Amino acid sequence: MRRALGAPRGRIFRQLLTESVLLAALGAMLGIILAYWGVRGLVASLPANVPRADEIRVDGVVLAFTGALAVLTGLLFGIAPAWKITSGGVQGALREEGRGTVGPAHHRLRNTLVVTEIALALVLLVGAGLLVRSFVRVLAADAGFRAEGVLTASLPLPQARFPEDAKRAAFVRDVVERVKAVPGVQFASAALPLLGGWQSSFTLEGRPEPPPGQLPSADITRVTPDYFRAMGERVLEGRVFTDRDTAEAPPVAVVDETFVRTHYPGESALGKRIRFGSSRDPEDRGAKWLEIVGVVGHVKNYGVDQDSRVEVYLPYFQSAGSSATLIVRAEKDPAALSASIRQAVKAVDLEVPVYSVRTLAEIVSDSTAQRRLAVMLITVFAAVALLLAAVGIYGVMSYAVAQRTQEIGIRMALGAERRDILRMVLRHGGLMAVIGIGLGVTVALGLARLITSLLFQVSATDPPTFSVVPVVLIAVALVACYIPARRATRVDPLVALRYQ
Repeated sequence: MRRALGAPRGRIFRQLLTESVLLAALGAMLGIILAYWGVRGLVASLPANVPRADEIRVDGVVLAFTGALAVLTGLLFGIAPAWKITSGGVQGALREEGRGTVGPAHHRLRNTLVVTEIALALVLLVGAGLLVRSFVRVLAADAGFRAEGVLTASLPLPQARFPEDAKRAAFVRDVVERVKAVPGVQFASAALPLLGGWQSSFTLEGRPEPPPGQLPSADITRVTPDYFRAMGERVLEGRVFTDRDTAEAPPVAVVDETFVRTHYPGESALGKRIRFGSSRDPEDRGAKWLEIVGVVGHVKNYGVDQDSRVEVYLPYFQSAGSSATLIVRAEKDPAALSASIRQAVKAVDLEVPVYSVRTLAEIVSDSTAQRRLAVMLITVFAAVALLLAAVGIYGVMSYAVAQRTQEIGIRMALGAERRDILRMVLRHGGLMAVIGIGLGVTVALGLARLITSLLFQVSATDPPTFSVVPVVLIAVALVACYIPARRATRVDPLVALRYQ
């Protein structure tokens, strides 16, 4: 109509482009506000051990880039329709407006955008579903110990103050005995290190020694008596360490079940002997043979979703280290014992500090921090994509209903029932949802394999996830269609026939 009244094509083009860029700019401003709030909330919810968490912020360079990208998006998505509208014929446009309709190309473009939104939402929802199911499996997995009710505290034993193993062993023994006497303590022990970290190669008595560089290796942990009860580990065979396993007693070791399955399949490991190092190495030739006196359950030292080596436990009082970690199982709240444990250490030696006092449950939780962060981020992105898909479907259906008001009035005047109109509108929205879901499932099946390394005991083609997510999207699409569909059933045929 403006072209027919003499408006220049360039002016109309500029007006349409200005509107598009203005919408993009307003969206970018809202996005910046949400980004500031979102980043602050993200940083506040992160565990303390996430690397460089304090450096996470809304960066100025990134902000400028995304702002420019928003404006560019407004230009690109504004140029195409503006060019089409201004280059079209005046008579054809007036005929379409007179009929209260738009051309089929407009319908195809809108439908394509909605289908794309649904497909993207499904891909993100599938990724979020796989990660959430994997995270639930991680939380439910058996780590080989009971973290609830356990408090840990680290003790440094410097060489200058404790130059001999005997002095370090005596100090740790005295501290453990005092901690046991603290009210509320069920079991107390010490270990070095806590949950893995030291490895050593070893040889088996009576077995041919492998070539250099091919010796088997194991995680080594030095523990005091009551360690296995304090940690809640299972004793499967034989015995664990006692107060009699001192430096003067025969050297002994306790191994885990994976050690037995790996090196003594189908037979008992009790009474077998191992020695650390290689007989070919002059420094290792004096190493003592250790008799295996017990077998315990396997502990996943590096997280329940990580593979661990076989484990060998040694009596702390036979080979004391330069530090120790107190492990205290409490009858009630373990954190309430922090002050009492510090006092117990000071009663033995005022100059030995106590640091890193934490519950074992906190340590285990921190080990899943990065996995939890990935789950949280992709879940937020998936929720936003789902919201956009729902808004897109609602917007398209509302616009379609408005454009078809006259058609709906004619149908109702010719005898169409309200349920027929409702079914017609829902069929249109449902068809877009089905097409988008079909496309999204195809893409998700390929992209899900990219996050296989982040999954734990969950397949990249997990059937429950690929079954539930499409159902959720269908439900959201039908709800988004229902409101405009219900509005369409309330059209008055007399008013509709006069529409435009």
